[in-house]
Amino acid sequence: MSIPVFKPSIKRRDMHSVLSCLVSDLIGPAAISNDLTAAIANEYHFAGGSAFREYLRAIEVAVDTLELREKDKVMLSPLAPAAYGKVLLSRGIIPVLADVRESDACLDTELAMEKAREDIKAIFIHAPAGQVPDMKPFYELGIPVIIDIGEALGARESDSLLGHKADLIILPMETDSIATTGGGTLVLAHTQKHLKALQSITAALTPDTRLPDLNASLGIIQWQELASSLESRNTIRSTFEQSLKKGQHRTLMNPKPELVQSAPYSFPAVLGGGMNEVRRYAGKNGVETLPAFSRRIIEMLPEAAEQCPRAQSLMLSTILFPLYPTLGSKNIQLIMKVLSTLP
Repeated sequence: MSIPVFKPSIKRRDMHSVLSCLVSDLIGPAAISNDLTAAIANEYHFAGGSAFREYLRAIEVAVDTLELREKDKVMLSPLAPAAYGKVLLSRGIIPVLADVRESDACLDTELAMEKAREDIKAIFIHAPAGQVPDMKPFYELGIPVIIDIGEALGARESDSLLGHKADLIILPMETDSIATTGGGTLVLAHTQKHLKALQSITAALTPDTRLPDLNASLGIIQWQELASSLESRNTIRSTFEQSLKKGQHRTLMNPKPELVQSAPYSFPAVLGGGMNEVRRYAGKNGVETLPAFSRRIIEMLPEAAEQCPRAQSLMLSTILFPLYPTLGSKNIQLIMKVLSTLP
């Protein structure tokens, strides 16, 4: 049986919280969902937030919280999830794309600053495969900044958590996330002004759009064990980086790693050529891989590939290898061997 790229890191003791929720007869959206949201918002020193069942719904609510309207322009990366493009285009909002850095797939700051002159109403930042973009220039633009930390939970910019100065944080906690609720997404608001708007929008939605307590009960435990999970992931990532260096390929890395701390979401390998041969090789050796940037905005907009050649190149050459705490030493050794001998 092959090693899957993603596997929820759920331990037996995590299930005690879920079982307690089941026997309490309160499995719909209620106190535990609120507790999870409050705990994470507090860690970021945010005013509060709301938790939703669906990623797409969370993005819609974030857009409405900022009162973005038809024909407004918003900046984002071509490698941001396609869900953003779907929401923006359905609302008649104009996506303005800036190319990414080749080193880490994050928005190229200089190009983004040039695009920011185009009457941009907001910036949606995505941290690809756990990499940390240069946030300070975006904060200084004086327009709303929304950051998606779904692939970068626990990442840091300078001495603070990634996104600590953003107006809104979007945090997916899906089954492939660093911390999971088994499906669901949080939207966190930095200020009371945005929190009031967020809560008003949330109150108008039907209960089935909210994150159930059953899911939130798992998220509470995952959040409490995040530090331990990140420590294990970082240790594994270091060994994988050393293995990959033995071959002709590289991983994604910020050009100034001394200033940031990326999150060990999965292990990205940027290949020197096409990915088909490498994926077949890994698969034959019992290691599953996935394209790192599938279902992204660049695939939705015909002009995006020409406008953003570095993003296009990374989309065609970057794959993800398994990286999670429950891999076990045998599987870690196997992945290390595969990484060091990739064709």
